[in-house]
Amino acid sequence: MSSKRLIFGAGVILIIIAGLAVQSLSSNYANPVSLQSTATSTQELIDEAPEPEINTSDQDIIAVVSVIKRPRSNHLPLASGDSIASWDYKGAYSDNTALQTRARDEIAQLTKLLETATSSEMILSVGIANQYELLGNGKLQYEYLERAIQADSATGLPWHNIGVLMEKLRAFNTAKVAFEKATLIQPQFAVYQYAYLDFLISNMSSDGSAIEKAFEWAEKNIGQVQYLSELRARWQES
Repeated sequence: MSSKRLIFGAGVILIIIAGLAVQSLSSNYANPVSLQSTATSTQELIDEAPEPEINTSDQDIIAVVSVIKRPRSNHLPLASGDSIASWDYKGAYSDNTALQTRARDEIAQLTKLLETATSSEMILSVGIANQYELLGNGKLQYEYLERAIQADSATGLPWHNIGVLMEKLRAFNTAKVAFEKATLIQPQFAVYQYAYLDFLISNMSSDGSAIEKAFEWAEKNIGQVQYLSELRARWQES
């Protein structure tokens, strides 16, 4: 099984789990915590990320529901050397009006739930970000993943998803930081270890020290499993 298929499959499982969690919400909203304590091993992060913008279709959603004011002062910065030419990309729903409407309806429903969420705020924010991914709106996807991190800095999922987004937008240094952060927060999750190594091998194969370090960390936490051996062989052949 290729690493891309494995990571995709794990991502689907995580989304299903998030969907189930959303159905059981009944808590009250609590303000998100500061991001300052979540960026402990990211010395590369020095450039401020652009202020997220809202396009016309997303303003329609905001007109329907009362949206909590989203934090705009603690943006996760892009890593040094990264820039993003365009935050928009072709999402899975980009060419299907009916599916786009479905995604916006889902965003509206999740946003209503977010108004009263506490312990589930991270899951809801990731869920909204997933819908913006389907729409190809990278800015709002990024913004809600930031919010997820603010809500729960001890979960690797939003960091992993930022890595996926930044790789797609070719902000590779930022993607590297995000993928690595997921492995540091929840090192026992094999999917994060595989995703980080796959990213490095695919985009930074010449950075031997980073890749070797990533292999050592993965083996320490999930063991010397067969798939890590396959990844190492792929790297050595690249």
